[in-house]
Amino acid sequence: MGEVDTAPEVAAKVIEDLTALEVDQEKGERLYKAALVQSQSGTTYRMLAKVAKNGKVDLVHYGCELDADGKPTTKWKIRRILEQAPERFDKELETIKQGVAESGEVVQGAWVHDMTGLPDVAAQGTSLDEWSRNTIAEVRKKPN
Repeated sequence: MGEVDTAPEVAAKVIEDLTALEVDQEKGERLYKAALVQSQSGTTYRMLAKVAKNGKVDLVHYGCELDADGKPTTKWKIRRILEQAPERFDKELETIKQGVAESGEVVQGAWVHDMTGLPDVAAQGTSLDEWSRNTIAEVRKKPN
């Protein structure tokens, strides 16, 4: 009996993370705003937006479960919207809240973090991480 090669003949495809929002500071991109919406039953929705040099905003939002640091673990209902006017962020936030209400739940809270005034992408990333940690700690303190 000979040896059997168990390596696949074709490399497995890498699945793109549709929730990843890459920000390239050299192209003039910056983080814009982030939001968390939580329903009374504990369902969490997260939205993140970046702004391009031309002023257009790319958004991504999804339902998720968050770990203790506010980082998403499980994600579902992913929606990505590209090249929009900045006002679209607020409209999408209202759409998320409306979706929660239409599913028979009550919005327990909605939090927005504006990163437009921070000096660079590194500072924005640090600020986003800190805001996420603090917000999820606040959310978990509240009784349902």
